[in-house]
Amino acid sequence: MTQDIQAVIEKRPHLKDPLEFYARWQRFRKEAAEMLPKERAVMSPEDSKAYPRDSARSVFQLFVDTFDLPGEDLEPLCRAMENGDVDFMRLPLDEAPAPSLPSAEGGLEQILYLLARPYFQTLRQNFPLDGKQWEDGRCPLCSARAALSSIVEGPQRNFHCTYCGTAGQFRFIGCPNCGTTDPAVLGTLKSDDEPGFRIATCEACHTYVKVVESSVLKDMSMDLADMASLPLDIVAQQKGFARMAPNPIGLKKME
Repeated sequence: MTQDIQAVIEKRPHLKDPLEFYARWQRFRKEAAEMLPKERAVMSPEDSKAYPRDSARSVFQLFVDTFDLPGEDLEPLCRAMENGDVDFMRLPLDEAPAPSLPSAEGGLEQILYLLARPYFQTLRQNFPLDGKQWEDGRCPLCSARAALSSIVEGPQRNFHCTYCGTAGQFRFIGCPNCGTTDPAVLGTLKSDDEPGFRIATCEACHTYVKVVESSVLKDMSMDLADMASLPLDIVAQQKGFARMAPNPIGLKKME
């Protein structure tokens, strides 16, 4: 477990279990990167839709071992990856990543996100689009919906993709999910227990985006900031607002 994660656990012991789960994913990400080719031919994102076929089984096995999952139950997913049938780029669109797999629901949705996220982060390294405008409130690289934002000097609002990590600007006022700028339906949720964080809500489409102040990011990454403020997700969802992209451990709905 990294010192950063341990430091957050010490300050927020009530988040010990999800943060330790996130630490597992961090280990998976690091070891998966070592399995993948160090040099790959430059291609468009449309041509690079999943892990290389010759690395698929190794990455899959590492994943099920890391998370203590029944590999035999997930074997259809592994075979689809080896056959080149998987298109991870469909995941941010809430579509099944392969014809042979059911639509991502429940546990499968979380599994696919955790498995695919190192792929998306590698995609960002190969095709950096940080700073580009988020048209229609979607990530310019993988088309994921917005769920996480930060406020920087200006003031300026940046969105941070929870799939690939790409960050870019969006207008300061307005809902990225339905486009409304009507102040009558845009609101804010805060908690004295979560300084440096707030929730921007939209009554028009009943969605929300988490807002992280720049001061928080001096001490933790966006991933950890998202995890550290998990209680605010619960508050927002109890009030009927929906998160449109997963958090770092693959959850949209907080039970």
